[in-house]
Amino acid sequence: MLVSLHIKNFALIDEVFIEFGEGLNVITGETGSGKSIVMQALQLVLGARADSVSFFDTEKKCVIELNVKLDASYLSWFESNDIDYDQHCLVRRELSKQSKSRLFINDTPITQNVLNTLTDKLLSFHSQHESYGFLKPTEQFEFLDEYAENEVLLKQFKEVFATHKGVINELETLRSRSEEFEREWAYQLHLKKELDDLNLDHLDQAVLEQHYQMFSQSEKIITLIKEINEQFESESYGLIEQLRAIQRSLSELQRISPIFSSFFERIQGVLIESQDISAELQRSLDSVTIDPQEYEMIGLKLSELHRLQNKHGVSTCEELIVKRNGLAKNLGDDQNYQDRIRTLERQLDQLLAEMTPLADTLSQNRIRAAKELSRSIQDVLMTLEMPSAQMKIEVDPKKAFLSTGKDEVQFKFQANKGSELLDLKQVISGGELSRLSLAVQYVKGETKAIPTQVFDEIDTGVSGQVAERVAQLFDLMGKRHQLLVITHLPQVAAKGSTHLKIFKKERQERTYTTVKKLSSDDREYEIASMIEGNNPSETALSHARTLLTKR
Repeated sequence: MLVSLHIKNFALIDEVFIEFGEGLNVITGETGSGKSIVMQALQLVLGARADSVSFFDTEKKCVIELNVKLDASYLSWFESNDIDYDQHCLVRRELSKQSKSRLFINDTPITQNVLNTLTDKLLSFHSQHESYGFLKPTEQFEFLDEYAENEVLLKQFKEVFATHKGVINELETLRSRSEEFEREWAYQLHLKKELDDLNLDHLDQAVLEQHYQMFSQSEKIITLIKEINEQFESESYGLIEQLRAIQRSLSELQRISPIFSSFFERIQGVLIESQDISAELQRSLDSVTIDPQEYEMIGLKLSELHRLQNKHGVSTCEELIVKRNGLAKNLGDDQNYQDRIRTLERQLDQLLAEMTPLADTLSQNRIRAAKELSRSIQDVLMTLEMPSAQMKIEVDPKKAFLSTGKDEVQFKFQANKGSELLDLKQVISGGELSRLSLAVQYVKGETKAIPTQVFDEIDTGVSGQVAERVAQLFDLMGKRHQLLVITHLPQVAAKGSTHLKIFKKERQERTYTTVKKLSSDDREYEIASMIEGNNPSETALSHARTLLTKR
Protein backbone atom coordinates (compact mmCIF):
# COMPACT_ATOMS: atom_id res chain seq x y z
CA MET A 1 0.00 0.00 0.00
CA LEU A 2 1.01 3.65 -0.40
CA VAL A 3 2.49 5.08 2.81
CA SER A 4 3.49 8.62 1.85
CA LEU A 5 4.09 10.98 -1.06
CA HIS A 6 6.72 13.72 -0.91
CA ILE A 7 6.53 16.38 -3.64
CA LYS A 8 9.10 19.18 -4.09
CA ASN A 9 9.10 21.98 -6.65
CA PHE A 10 6.31 20.76 -8.91
CA ALA A 11 3.81 23.11 -10.60
CA LEU A 12 2.15 25.12 -7.78
CA ILE A 13 3.69 22.94 -5.07
CA ASP A 14 6.77 24.21 -3.26
CA GLU A 15 6.93 21.19 -0.96
CA VAL A 16 4.27 18.91 0.52
CA PHE A 17 4.43 15.67 2.45
CA ILE A 18 1.29 13.51 2.29
CA GLU A 19 0.69 10.51 4.54
CA PHE A 20 -1.83 7.89 3.44
CA GLY A 21 -3.65 5.45 5.66
CA GLU A 22 -5.10 2.00 5.19
CA GLY A 23 -8.58 1.60 3.77
CA LEU A 24 -10.46 4.57 2.33
CA ASN A 25 -8.43 7.78 1.89
CA VAL A 26 -10.62 10.67 0.72
CA ILE A 27 -9.18 13.76 -0.94
CA THR A 28 -11.26 16.92 -1.12
CA GLY A 29 -10.73 20.49 -2.23
CA GLU A 30 -12.34 23.19 -4.29
CA THR A 31 -12.15 23.17 -8.05
CA GLY A 32 -8.75 24.48 -9.10
CA SER A 33 -7.16 23.88 -5.70
CA GLY A 34 -4.55 21.50 -7.11
CA LYS A 35 -6.04 18.01 -6.78
CA SER A 36 -5.07 17.22 -10.37
CA ILE A 37 -1.50 18.41 -9.63
CA VAL A 38 -1.17 15.92 -6.79
CA MET A 39 -2.58 13.13 -9.00
CA GLN A 40 -0.18 14.08 -11.81
CA ALA A 41 2.76 13.94 -9.39
CA LEU A 42 1.63 10.50 -8.20
CA GLN A 43 1.39 9.25 -11.79
CA LEU A 44 4.82 10.71 -12.64
CA VAL A 45 6.58 8.95 -9.77
CA LEU A 46 4.87 5.73 -10.85
CA GLY A 47 6.33 5.96 -14.35
CA ALA A 48 4.00 8.15 -16.44
CA ARG A 49 5.54 10.08 -19.35
CA ALA A 50 6.92 13.51 -18.39
CA ASP A 51 6.15 15.34 -21.64
CA SER A 52 5.53 18.77 -20.11
CA VAL A 53 6.47 19.57 -16.53
CA SER A 54 6.28 22.97 -14.83
CA PHE A 55 8.43 23.93 -11.84
CA PHE A 56 7.62 26.06 -8.81
CA ASP A 57 11.21 27.32 -8.97
CA THR A 58 12.75 26.92 -12.43
CA GLU A 59 16.27 27.06 -10.95
CA LYS A 60 15.73 23.86 -8.96
CA LYS A 61 14.92 20.32 -9.92
CA CYS A 62 11.63 18.62 -9.12
CA VAL A 63 11.77 15.60 -6.81
CA ILE A 64 8.82 13.27 -6.17
CA GLU A 65 9.26 10.40 -3.73
CA LEU A 66 6.75 7.68 -2.94
CA ASN A 67 7.00 5.32 0.03
CA VAL A 68 5.26 2.01 -0.70
CA LYS A 69 4.86 -0.82 1.80
CA LEU A 70 5.40 -4.21 0.14
CA ASP A 71 5.06 -7.75 1.40
CA ALA A 72 7.49 -10.59 0.67
CA SER A 73 5.59 -11.65 -2.48
CA TYR A 74 7.46 -8.88 -4.35
CA LEU A 75 10.89 -10.23 -3.36
CA SER A 76 11.34 -12.20 -6.61
CA TRP A 77 10.73 -9.04 -8.68
CA PHE A 78 13.50 -7.21 -6.82
CA GLU A 79 15.89 -10.14 -7.19
CA SER A 80 15.23 -10.51 -10.93
CA ASN A 81 15.93 -6.79 -11.42
CA ASP A 82 18.99 -6.76 -9.14
CA ILE A 83 17.51 -4.20 -6.73
CA ASP A 84 17.77 -4.31 -2.94
CA TYR A 85 14.46 -5.35 -1.38
CA ASP A 86 13.01 -3.48 1.57
CA GLN A 87 9.56 -3.71 3.09
CA HIS A 88 9.37 0.05 2.68
CA CYS A 89 10.19 0.63 -0.97
CA LEU A 90 11.20 4.18 -1.95
CA VAL A 91 10.38 5.16 -5.52
CA ARG A 92 11.92 8.50 -6.54
CA ARG A 93 11.71 10.58 -9.68
CA GLU A 94 13.89 13.60 -10.38
CA LEU A 95 13.04 16.08 -13.16
CA SER A 96 14.94 19.14 -14.36
CA LYS A 97 14.13 21.99 -16.74
CA GLN A 98 16.64 20.52 -19.20
CA SER A 99 14.04 17.77 -19.71
CA LYS A 100 16.20 15.29 -17.84
CA SER A 101 14.30 12.61 -15.95
CA ARG A 102 15.75 9.99 -13.61
CA LEU A 103 13.99 7.15 -11.80
CA PHE A 104 15.18 5.25 -8.72
CA ILE A 105 13.96 2.40 -6.56
CA ASN A 106 15.72 2.25 -3.21
CA ASP A 107 18.41 4.54 -4.70
CA THR A 108 19.06 2.14 -7.62
CA PRO A 109 18.63 3.83 -11.04
CA ILE A 110 15.98 2.11 -13.19
CA THR A 111 14.22 2.60 -16.50
CA GLN A 112 10.61 3.58 -16.97
CA ASN A 113 9.77 0.17 -18.45
CA VAL A 114 11.20 -1.65 -15.44
CA LEU A 115 9.25 0.58 -13.05
CA ASN A 116 6.03 -0.04 -14.97
CA THR A 117 6.37 -3.81 -14.46
CA LEU A 118 6.23 -3.15 -10.72
CA THR A 119 3.65 -0.35 -10.52
CA ASP A 120 1.18 -2.22 -12.74
CA LYS A 121 0.91 -4.70 -9.87
CA LEU A 122 0.63 -2.02 -7.19
CA LEU A 123 -1.89 0.54 -8.28
CA SER A 124 -4.66 1.30 -10.77
CA PHE A 125 -6.13 4.70 -11.72
CA HIS A 126 -9.80 5.26 -12.51
CA SER A 127 -11.19 8.53 -13.81
CA GLN A 128 -14.21 10.00 -15.59
CA HIS A 129 -12.35 9.58 -18.89
CA GLU A 130 -11.79 5.89 -18.14
CA SER A 131 -15.53 5.47 -17.57
CA TYR A 132 -16.18 6.49 -21.16
CA GLY A 133 -13.39 4.18 -22.28
CA PHE A 134 -15.45 1.27 -20.93
CA LEU A 135 -17.94 1.92 -23.74
CA LYS A 136 -15.37 0.65 -26.25
CA PRO A 137 -15.94 -3.00 -27.27
CA THR A 138 -12.24 -3.82 -26.82
CA GLU A 139 -12.33 -2.63 -23.18
CA GLN A 140 -15.45 -4.70 -22.53
CA PHE A 141 -13.91 -7.77 -24.17
CA GLU A 142 -10.74 -7.46 -22.08
CA PHE A 143 -12.81 -7.05 -18.90
CA LEU A 144 -14.79 -10.21 -19.65
CA ASP A 145 -11.63 -12.22 -20.38
CA GLU A 146 -10.01 -10.93 -17.21
CA TYR A 147 -13.03 -12.00 -15.19
CA ALA A 148 -13.07 -15.39 -16.97
CA GLU A 149 -9.34 -15.82 -16.18
CA ASN A 150 -8.63 -16.37 -19.87
CA GLU A 151 -5.25 -14.58 -19.95
CA VAL A 152 -3.00 -17.66 -20.31
CA LEU A 153 -5.36 -19.49 -22.66
CA LEU A 154 -5.87 -16.39 -24.79
CA LYS A 155 -2.11 -15.89 -25.12
CA GLN A 156 -1.74 -19.48 -26.35
CA PHE A 157 -4.56 -19.03 -28.85
CA LYS A 158 -3.15 -15.75 -30.20
CA GLU A 159 0.24 -17.35 -30.83
CA VAL A 160 -1.34 -20.21 -32.82
CA PHE A 161 -3.71 -17.79 -34.58
CA ALA A 162 -0.82 -15.56 -35.67
CA THR A 163 1.00 -18.58 -37.15
CA HIS A 164 -2.24 -19.74 -38.78
CA LYS A 165 -2.79 -16.32 -40.33
CA GLY A 166 0.79 -16.24 -41.63
CA VAL A 167 0.34 -19.65 -43.30
CA ILE A 168 -2.95 -18.54 -44.88
CA ASN A 169 -1.33 -15.38 -46.23
CA GLU A 170 1.53 -17.36 -47.75
CA LEU A 171 -0.87 -19.87 -49.29
CA GLU A 172 -3.04 -17.11 -50.76
CA THR A 173 0.03 -15.41 -52.17
CA LEU A 174 1.28 -18.64 -53.71
CA ARG A 175 -2.10 -19.44 -55.23
CA SER A 176 -2.86 -15.93 -56.48
CA ARG A 177 0.52 -15.66 -58.17
CA SER A 178 0.76 -19.28 -59.25
CA GLU A 179 1.90 -18.67 -62.84
CA GLU A 180 4.56 -16.20 -61.74
CA PHE A 181 5.73 -18.51 -58.96
CA GLU A 182 5.74 -21.50 -61.28
CA ARG A 183 7.98 -19.64 -63.71
CA GLU A 184 10.24 -18.36 -60.96
CA TRP A 185 10.38 -21.77 -59.29
CA ALA A 186 11.20 -23.47 -62.61
CA TYR A 187 13.90 -20.88 -63.31
CA GLN A 188 15.43 -21.39 -59.87
CA LEU A 189 15.40 -25.15 -60.44
CA HIS A 190 17.03 -24.61 -63.84
CA LEU A 191 19.79 -22.50 -62.30
CA LYS A 192 20.42 -25.10 -59.62
CA LYS A 193 20.45 -27.96 -62.18
CA GLU A 194 23.00 -26.11 -64.31
CA LEU A 195 25.29 -25.82 -61.32
CA ASP A 196 24.63 -29.39 -60.16
CA ASP A 197 25.51 -30.76 -63.62
CA LEU A 198 28.98 -29.22 -63.38
CA ASN A 199 29.75 -31.39 -60.33
CA LEU A 200 31.39 -28.35 -58.75
CA ASP A 201 32.49 -30.15 -55.60
CA HIS A 202 34.93 -32.30 -57.62
CA LEU A 203 36.07 -29.72 -60.17
CA ASP A 204 39.48 -28.00 -60.14
CA GLN A 205 39.30 -25.08 -62.54
CA ALA A 206 43.05 -24.41 -62.50
CA VAL A 207 43.91 -28.00 -63.48
CA LEU A 208 41.29 -28.02 -66.25
CA GLU A 209 42.60 -24.78 -67.72
CA GLN A 210 46.19 -26.11 -67.53
CA HIS A 211 45.25 -29.30 -69.40
CA TYR A 212 43.21 -27.42 -71.96
CA GLN A 213 46.07 -25.02 -72.64
CA MET A 214 48.49 -27.94 -73.07
CA PHE A 215 46.15 -29.85 -75.42
CA SER A 216 45.54 -26.74 -77.52
CA GLN A 217 49.34 -26.33 -78.05
CA SER A 218 50.19 -30.03 -78.31
CA GLU A 219 51.68 -29.95 -81.84
CA LYS A 220 53.98 -27.08 -80.91
CA ILE A 221 54.98 -28.83 -77.67
CA ILE A 222 55.88 -32.07 -79.55
CA THR A 223 57.92 -30.17 -82.11
CA LEU A 224 59.86 -28.30 -79.42
CA ILE A 225 60.54 -31.47 -77.42
CA LYS A 226 61.86 -33.24 -80.52
CA GLU A 227 64.06 -30.26 -81.33
CA ILE A 228 65.45 -30.22 -77.78
CA ASN A 229 66.10 -33.98 -77.80
CA GLU A 230 67.83 -33.64 -81.19
CA GLN A 231 70.15 -31.07 -79.60
CA PHE A 232 70.74 -33.48 -76.73
CA GLU A 233 71.18 -36.73 -78.69
CA SER A 234 72.71 -35.79 -82.10
CA GLU A 235 75.76 -38.01 -82.72
CA SER A 236 77.73 -35.28 -84.44
CA TYR A 237 76.93 -32.15 -82.46
CA GLY A 238 74.55 -33.20 -79.65
CA LEU A 239 75.04 -31.78 -76.18
CA ILE A 240 75.40 -35.21 -74.60
CA GLU A 241 78.08 -36.24 -77.07
CA GLN A 242 79.97 -32.97 -76.47
CA LEU A 243 79.75 -33.51 -72.70
CA ARG A 244 81.14 -37.03 -73.12
CA ALA A 245 84.10 -35.58 -75.08
CA ILE A 246 84.71 -33.04 -72.31
CA GLN A 247 84.43 -35.86 -69.77
CA ARG A 248 87.13 -37.90 -71.60
CA SER A 249 89.48 -34.89 -71.68
CA LEU A 250 88.97 -34.18 -67.96
CA SER A 251 89.60 -37.87 -67.22
CA GLU A 252 93.04 -37.56 -68.80
CA LEU A 253 93.64 -34.30 -66.87
CA GLN A 254 92.84 -35.88 -63.50
CA ARG A 255 95.24 -38.72 -64.25
CA ILE A 256 97.95 -36.09 -64.82
CA SER A 257 97.05 -34.16 -61.68
CA PRO A 258 94.46 -34.78 -58.93
CA ILE A 259 93.60 -31.05 -58.86
CA PHE A 260 91.38 -31.67 -61.94
CA SER A 261 89.35 -34.41 -60.18
CA SER A 262 86.62 -32.00 -59.04
CA PHE A 263 86.07 -30.79 -62.61
CA PHE A 264 85.74 -34.36 -63.81
CA GLU A 265 83.12 -35.09 -61.11
CA ARG A 266 81.14 -31.95 -61.91
CA ILE A 267 81.03 -32.58 -65.65
CA GLN A 268 79.99 -36.15 -64.94
CA GLY A 269 77.01 -34.78 -62.91
CA VAL A 270 76.06 -32.43 -65.73
CA LEU A 271 76.15 -35.31 -68.17
CA ILE A 272 73.90 -37.49 -65.99
CA GLU A 273 71.39 -34.62 -65.47
CA SER A 274 71.34 -33.92 -69.22
CA GLN A 275 70.65 -37.57 -69.98
CA ASP A 276 67.77 -37.56 -67.41
CA ILE A 277 66.26 -34.41 -68.93
CA SER A 278 66.40 -35.85 -72.37
CA ALA A 279 64.76 -39.11 -71.23
CA GLU A 280 61.96 -37.34 -69.33
CA LEU A 281 61.20 -35.02 -72.23
CA GLN A 282 60.91 -38.08 -74.44
CA ARG A 283 58.48 -39.73 -71.98
CA SER A 284 56.37 -36.51 -71.73
CA LEU A 285 55.48 -36.92 -75.39
CA ASP A 286 53.02 -39.65 -74.30
CA SER A 287 51.06 -37.23 -72.06
CA VAL A 288 50.90 -34.63 -74.80
CA THR A 289 49.40 -37.05 -77.24
CA ILE A 290 46.13 -35.50 -78.39
CA ASP A 291 42.89 -37.29 -77.36
CA PRO A 292 40.23 -35.41 -79.38
CA GLN A 293 37.34 -36.54 -77.16
CA GLU A 294 39.03 -35.57 -73.90
CA TYR A 295 40.13 -32.27 -75.44
CA GLU A 296 36.55 -31.54 -76.53
CA MET A 297 35.14 -32.56 -73.14
CA ILE A 298 37.50 -30.26 -71.22
CA GLY A 299 36.76 -27.43 -73.61
CA LEU A 300 33.00 -27.82 -73.17
CA LYS A 301 33.30 -28.00 -69.37
CA LEU A 302 35.45 -24.87 -69.23
CA SER A 303 33.11 -23.06 -71.60
CA GLU A 304 30.11 -23.92 -69.40
CA LEU A 305 32.02 -22.97 -66.26
CA HIS A 306 32.97 -19.55 -67.68
CA ARG A 307 29.40 -19.00 -68.90
CA LEU A 308 27.90 -19.68 -65.46
CA GLN A 309 30.53 -17.56 -63.74
CA ASN A 310 29.60 -14.65 -66.00
CA LYS A 311 25.90 -15.37 -65.51
CA HIS A 312 26.14 -15.29 -61.73
CA GLY A 313 28.72 -12.50 -61.59
CA VAL A 314 31.46 -14.54 -59.91
CA SER A 315 34.98 -15.64 -60.84
CA THR A 316 35.68 -18.85 -58.90
CA CYS A 317 34.22 -22.33 -58.44
CA GLU A 318 33.91 -21.68 -54.71
CA GLU A 319 31.60 -18.70 -55.35
CA LEU A 320 29.46 -20.81 -57.68
CA ILE A 321 29.12 -23.43 -54.92
CA VAL A 322 27.82 -20.70 -52.56
CA LYS A 323 25.26 -19.69 -55.23
CA ARG A 324 24.19 -23.31 -55.70
CA ASN A 325 23.75 -23.86 -51.94
CA GLY A 326 21.67 -20.68 -51.68
CA LEU A 327 19.38 -21.89 -54.44
CA ALA A 328 19.03 -25.26 -52.71
CA LYS A 329 18.00 -23.57 -49.48
CA ASN A 330 15.42 -21.35 -51.20
CA LEU A 331 13.95 -24.28 -53.06
CA GLY A 332 13.82 -26.47 -49.98
CA ASP A 333 16.40 -28.76 -51.53
CA ASP A 334 14.44 -30.98 -53.94
CA GLN A 335 11.03 -29.49 -53.02
CA ASN A 336 9.03 -27.92 -55.84
CA TYR A 337 6.36 -25.29 -55.88
CA GLN A 338 3.44 -27.68 -55.47
CA ASP A 339 5.27 -29.47 -52.65
CA ARG A 340 5.41 -26.16 -50.78
CA ILE A 341 1.67 -25.66 -51.17
CA ARG A 342 0.98 -29.18 -49.91
CA THR A 343 3.29 -28.61 -46.94
CA LEU A 344 1.44 -25.40 -46.04
CA GLU A 345 -1.94 -27.09 -46.38
CA ARG A 346 -0.86 -29.83 -43.96
CA GLN A 347 0.46 -27.19 -41.56
CA LEU A 348 -2.86 -25.35 -41.81
CA ASP A 349 -4.76 -28.50 -40.81
CA GLN A 350 -2.46 -29.01 -37.83
CA LEU A 351 -2.90 -25.41 -36.66
CA LEU A 352 -6.66 -25.66 -37.08
CA ALA A 353 -6.64 -28.77 -34.90
CA GLU A 354 -4.75 -26.77 -32.22
CA MET A 355 -6.93 -23.66 -32.46
CA THR A 356 -10.34 -25.32 -32.29
CA PRO A 357 -10.16 -26.71 -28.72
CA LEU A 358 -8.51 -23.50 -27.48
CA ALA A 359 -11.27 -21.36 -29.01
CA ASP A 360 -13.97 -23.69 -27.66
CA THR A 361 -12.57 -23.46 -24.13
CA LEU A 362 -12.34 -19.65 -24.42
CA SER A 363 -16.00 -19.55 -25.49
CA GLN A 364 -17.11 -21.80 -22.63
CA ASN A 365 -15.22 -19.66 -20.10
CA ARG A 366 -16.71 -16.47 -21.53
CA ILE A 367 -20.27 -17.78 -21.57
CA ARG A 368 -19.94 -18.89 -17.95
CA ALA A 369 -18.25 -15.64 -16.89
CA ALA A 370 -20.78 -13.50 -18.82
CA LYS A 371 -23.66 -14.90 -16.76
CA GLU A 372 -21.82 -14.46 -13.45
CA LEU A 373 -20.53 -11.00 -14.37
CA SER A 374 -23.91 -9.75 -15.56
CA ARG A 375 -25.50 -10.88 -12.31
CA SER A 376 -22.71 -9.41 -10.14
CA ILE A 377 -22.81 -5.99 -11.84
CA GLN A 378 -26.60 -5.97 -11.68
CA ASP A 379 -26.49 -6.70 -7.93
CA VAL A 380 -24.10 -3.78 -7.34
CA LEU A 381 -26.20 -1.43 -9.50
CA MET A 382 -29.21 -2.33 -7.38
CA THR A 383 -27.38 -1.09 -4.29
CA LEU A 384 -26.62 2.12 -6.20
CA GLU A 385 -30.32 2.95 -6.54
CA MET A 386 -30.74 1.34 -9.96
CA PRO A 387 -33.17 -1.47 -9.01
CA SER A 388 -34.56 -1.90 -12.52
CA ALA A 389 -31.23 -1.89 -14.31
CA GLN A 390 -30.36 -4.97 -16.30
CA MET A 391 -26.96 -5.88 -17.66
CA LYS A 392 -26.67 -8.69 -20.17
CA ILE A 393 -23.38 -9.75 -21.66
CA GLU A 394 -23.94 -11.72 -24.85
CA VAL A 395 -21.28 -14.09 -26.18
CA ASP A 396 -21.93 -15.07 -29.79
CA PRO A 397 -19.59 -17.79 -31.15
CA LYS A 398 -18.91 -17.53 -34.90
CA LYS A 399 -17.70 -20.08 -37.40
CA ALA A 400 -14.73 -18.00 -38.53
CA PHE A 401 -11.80 -17.54 -36.20
CA LEU A 402 -10.98 -14.06 -34.86
CA SER A 403 -7.78 -12.91 -33.18
CA THR A 404 -9.42 -13.53 -29.78
CA GLY A 405 -11.09 -16.84 -30.57
CA LYS A 406 -14.38 -17.14 -32.39
CA ASP A 407 -16.63 -14.98 -30.19
CA GLU A 408 -18.28 -11.63 -30.62
CA VAL A 409 -19.12 -10.00 -27.28
CA GLN A 410 -21.74 -7.33 -26.69
CA PHE A 411 -22.56 -5.57 -23.41
CA LYS A 412 -26.30 -4.73 -23.39
CA PHE A 413 -27.94 -2.46 -20.85
CA GLN A 414 -31.37 -1.42 -19.71
CA ALA A 415 -31.70 1.30 -17.08
CA ASN A 416 -35.48 1.32 -16.64
CA LYS A 417 -38.09 -1.40 -16.48
CA GLY A 418 -39.86 -1.93 -19.79
CA SER A 419 -37.02 -0.48 -21.85
CA GLU A 420 -35.29 -2.47 -24.54
CA LEU A 421 -31.93 -4.06 -23.87
CA LEU A 422 -29.56 -2.25 -26.24
CA ASP A 423 -25.85 -1.83 -26.76
CA LEU A 424 -24.39 -0.12 -23.70
CA LYS A 425 -23.13 3.02 -25.46
CA GLN A 426 -26.55 3.64 -27.05
CA VAL A 427 -28.60 3.92 -23.88
CA ILE A 428 -26.49 4.79 -20.82
CA SER A 429 -26.42 8.34 -19.43
CA GLY A 430 -23.46 10.09 -17.77
CA GLY A 431 -24.71 9.52 -14.22
CA GLU A 432 -25.56 5.91 -14.97
CA LEU A 433 -22.13 5.40 -16.52
CA SER A 434 -20.44 6.71 -13.35
CA ARG A 435 -22.34 4.17 -11.27
CA LEU A 436 -21.72 1.38 -13.78
CA SER A 437 -17.98 2.15 -13.79
CA LEU A 438 -17.91 2.01 -10.01
CA ALA A 439 -19.83 -1.27 -10.06
CA VAL A 440 -17.31 -2.69 -12.56
CA GLN A 441 -14.37 -1.73 -10.34
CA TYR A 442 -16.12 -3.20 -7.31
CA VAL A 443 -16.63 -6.52 -9.10
CA LYS A 444 -13.03 -6.44 -10.41
CA GLY A 445 -11.79 -5.99 -6.87
CA GLU A 446 -13.51 -9.20 -5.81
CA THR A 447 -11.36 -11.28 -8.18
CA LYS A 448 -8.24 -9.24 -8.91
CA ALA A 449 -6.33 -7.95 -5.92
CA ILE A 450 -4.69 -4.66 -6.90
CA PRO A 451 -3.39 -3.33 -3.54
CA THR A 452 -4.25 0.33 -4.19
CA GLN A 453 -6.93 1.91 -6.38
CA VAL A 454 -7.23 5.61 -7.16
CA PHE A 455 -10.60 7.10 -8.14
CA ASP A 456 -10.39 10.59 -9.59
CA GLU A 457 -13.87 12.21 -9.34
CA ILE A 458 -15.54 9.09 -10.68
CA ASP A 459 -18.64 10.01 -8.66
CA THR A 460 -19.30 13.20 -10.67
CA GLY A 461 -22.96 13.62 -11.56
CA VAL A 462 -24.17 11.68 -8.51
CA SER A 463 -26.28 13.18 -5.73
CA GLY A 464 -28.98 12.49 -3.15
CA GLN A 465 -29.65 8.92 -2.07
CA VAL A 466 -27.38 7.65 -4.84
CA ALA A 467 -24.46 9.55 -3.27
CA GLU A 468 -25.08 7.70 0.01
CA ARG A 469 -25.05 4.37 -1.85
CA VAL A 470 -21.82 5.29 -3.64
CA ALA A 471 -20.27 6.21 -0.30
CA GLN A 472 -21.28 2.85 1.16
CA LEU A 473 -19.76 1.05 -1.81
CA PHE A 474 -16.47 2.93 -1.43
CA ASP A 475 -16.55 2.04 2.25
CA LEU A 476 -16.90 -1.67 1.42
CA MET A 477 -14.11 -1.49 -1.18
CA GLY A 478 -11.89 0.27 1.35
CA LYS A 479 -12.19 -2.74 3.63
CA ARG A 480 -10.65 -4.93 0.89
CA HIS A 481 -8.02 -2.58 -0.55
CA GLN A 482 -6.43 0.78 -0.02
CA LEU A 483 -8.46 3.44 -1.86
CA LEU A 484 -7.59 7.04 -2.76
CA VAL A 485 -10.78 8.81 -3.74
CA ILE A 486 -10.99 12.39 -4.97
CA THR A 487 -14.57 13.41 -4.36
CA HIS A 488 -17.00 16.33 -4.20
CA LEU A 489 -19.59 14.27 -2.31
CA PRO A 490 -19.83 14.91 1.45
CA GLN A 491 -21.29 11.42 1.90
CA VAL A 492 -18.12 9.85 0.44
CA ALA A 493 -15.81 12.21 2.32
CA ALA A 494 -17.44 11.24 5.61
CA LYS A 495 -16.65 7.54 5.04
CA GLY A 496 -12.91 8.04 4.80
CA SER A 497 -10.62 6.65 7.45
CA THR A 498 -8.08 9.29 6.31
CA HIS A 499 -9.19 12.70 5.03
CA LEU A 500 -6.78 14.91 3.03
CA LYS A 501 -7.66 18.42 1.97
CA ILE A 502 -5.92 20.17 -0.93
CA PHE A 503 -6.08 23.96 -1.01
CA LYS A 504 -4.24 27.04 -2.20
CA LYS A 505 -2.45 29.69 -0.18
CA GLU A 506 -0.71 32.93 -1.01
CA ARG A 507 2.71 33.79 0.35
CA GLN A 508 5.09 36.56 -0.71
CA GLU A 509 2.95 37.30 -3.76
CA ARG A 510 3.04 33.62 -4.84
CA THR A 511 0.16 31.17 -4.98
CA TYR A 512 0.97 27.65 -3.98
CA THR A 513 -0.86 24.38 -3.37
CA THR A 514 -0.61 22.54 -0.09
CA VAL A 515 -2.14 19.43 1.49
CA LYS A 516 -3.40 18.95 5.02
CA LYS A 517 -4.46 15.82 6.87
CA LEU A 518 -7.67 16.80 8.64
CA SER A 519 -8.43 16.19 12.30
CA SER A 520 -11.94 15.25 13.47
CA ASP A 521 -12.94 18.89 14.01
CA ASP A 522 -11.41 19.92 10.68
CA ARG A 523 -13.30 17.14 8.90
CA GLU A 524 -16.59 18.30 10.39
CA TYR A 525 -16.06 21.80 9.05
CA GLU A 526 -14.79 20.57 5.64
CA ILE A 527 -17.77 18.27 5.11
CA ALA A 528 -20.17 21.03 6.19
CA SER A 529 -18.51 23.33 3.65
CA MET A 530 -18.99 20.68 0.98
CA ILE A 531 -22.69 20.59 1.88
CA GLU A 532 -23.34 24.33 2.07
CA GLY A 533 -20.26 26.21 0.93
CA ASN A 534 -17.89 28.53 2.84
CA ASN A 535 -18.89 29.62 6.35
CA PRO A 536 -21.34 26.73 6.83
CA SER A 537 -24.32 27.16 9.15
CA GLU A 538 -24.96 25.16 12.30
CA THR A 539 -27.44 23.09 10.32
CA ALA A 540 -24.71 22.09 7.85
CA LEU A 541 -22.31 21.36 10.71
CA SER A 542 -24.96 19.20 12.38
CA HIS A 543 -25.51 17.34 9.10
CA ALA A 544 -21.77 16.83 8.80
CA ARG A 545 -21.61 15.40 12.32
CA THR A 546 -24.44 13.02 11.42
CA LEU A 547 -22.60 11.81 8.33
CA LEU A 548 -19.42 11.25 10.32
CA THR A 549 -21.21 9.20 12.96
CA LYS A 550 -22.49 6.83 10.24
CA ARG A 551 -18.96 5.66 9.47
